[in-house]
Order: sequence, then C-alpha cells, then structure tokens
Amino acid sequence: MVFARVSSWKYKSGKREEGLKTLNEYVESIPRSQKRFWGGFRGAITLLSTDDPDAALMITLWESEDALKASRSDTFKDAVGKIERFLQAAPDVKNYKLDSAELDI
Repeated sequence: MVFARVSSWKYKSGKREEGLKTLNEYVESIPRSQKRFWGGFRGAITLLSTDDPDAALMITLWESEDALKASRSDTFKDAVGKIERFLQAAPDVKNYKLDSAELDI
C-alpha cells in the first residue's frame, strides 16, 4: 500500500520559482543513502497552478503510513524551513492512502 502527502503551498508574490528552485537544490543535495530523509520515499509530483502564479501543490508518495508520518517530523519540517522566507504561510497538508494511479508522463 502507498500513502501520499498532499501539500498546498502559497508563496509570496513572485517568489514561487525561486522558492521551488531553493527547495529542489536542497533535496538534490541530500544523499539517497540518508535514511532519515529518504526512508520509504517512493516519488514526488509538483503541480504549478495555472490560475495563481504564487500557488503550487506537492504530492509525495511513501511506502507505508509509518514512513509518511516519520517524514513529517523530519524531512518535511526541514524542507519547509529551507524555503519559509518565500512562503506566505506554512503549507496546508493532508495525508491520503493511494487508491489507484496511472501515469504515462
């Protein structure tokens, strides 16, 4: 079973791209062998709003509910801290259990 965290991000005006670039650079700098960060991670999708140039959704996928919960206290908290200066507010977060998926990107 796969679990997902869906987070809604609202950036300060004009700061979305800079915030996402900073976040991606931070994530890419962490070695895949670092279990505290990557333990149970299965993938991620970032969606940029076409209606609001300062909004984005991020979906991260986890191999278990325990991995999802563990990442919230470490991984997610660290990531938010790296870009909080670009955000209007902390992201709104909801957790889900994956029912089905089909991707051909």
